[in-house]
Amino acid sequence: MADIVSYANDPAVERDMLFAFDEVAPDHYRAQPIPSHLLRLYGGQVVAQAVAAIQKTALPDRTINSCHAYFVRPGRIDRPIDFIVSRDRDGQSFSARRVVVEQDGQIILTMSASLHVHEDGLRHQLPMPEVPGPEGLRPMSDYVAEVGDALPVRHWPFWRREHLFDWRPVQPLRIFSANPESSVRHVWFRFNGTLGDDLAEHQRFFSFASDLHILHAGLVPLGVGWADNYLQTASLDHAIWFHDQFRVDEWLLYTLDSPAAAGARTLGRGVVHTADGRLIASVAQEGLIRILDVPRSDIL
Repeated sequence: MADIVSYANDPAVERDMLFAFDEVAPDHYRAQPIPSHLLRLYGGQVVAQAVAAIQKTALPDRTINSCHAYFVRPGRIDRPIDFIVSRDRDGQSFSARRVVVEQDGQIILTMSASLHVHEDGLRHQLPMPEVPGPEGLRPMSDYVAEVGDALPVRHWPFWRREHLFDWRPVQPLRIFSANPESSVRHVWFRFNGTLGDDLAEHQRFFSFASDLHILHAGLVPLGVGWADNYLQTASLDHAIWFHDQFRVDEWLLYTLDSPAAAGARTLGRGVVHTADGRLIASVAQEGLIRILDVPRSDIL
């Protein structure tokens, strides 16, 4: 079996390069390619970098409270990425921003975001589910290693690499097609390493992680595994609402479900709690789930 060394990457380099932007012009930033063996850019990377570009134009007293991105076309791993931010408005307590993300002049993602001054106010939240804690759960990498070379080759570069986050599924990670089950899934995650105290940094890395697993919730009720050879998937949009302060280098519980799938699309939803039960974010993503007439190529 080809092990993780076959797709060796350096998480420290990825972390350092992820938000290291050059300023091309006012409110125009450029990120250089991050060395990897991926077949295309991971969507969470582009979402996180778009969040970072917007944060560079933020007033000092406010952080992002929500953002909504649309994936326009796949991104290439070997080309720089440009982020052009528009400052739509700075009000007394809210700001509005838009960013267009391009490679070689072609749009790959657009995002709108709202930023808000911190305010105290009325509170309520969904309770945290009663699930086992992360310490006794198997890491995601165990499930990937367990299936060995049965995993289609096209998935090796992403799933056999070292990840920036430690993922601990509560329910077994569903890789291949099996009997339909409830869409409700739970997975703990935590950044591998220690970050500073800047909430904006934690929001950036949270955005990076939030794109993983959410689409899978929409496949489980259909009995379809994300590695199925007849399945074509793509993220179509991605939205995040930040409700409270948090640290992404401490354990967070991602509770996922899917209310519907139709028209070759599925909607995934997620809420995220801290280990002590605070609900700190909500996430939603629509994705393409197209069943092909012939098996996919093992590479593309």
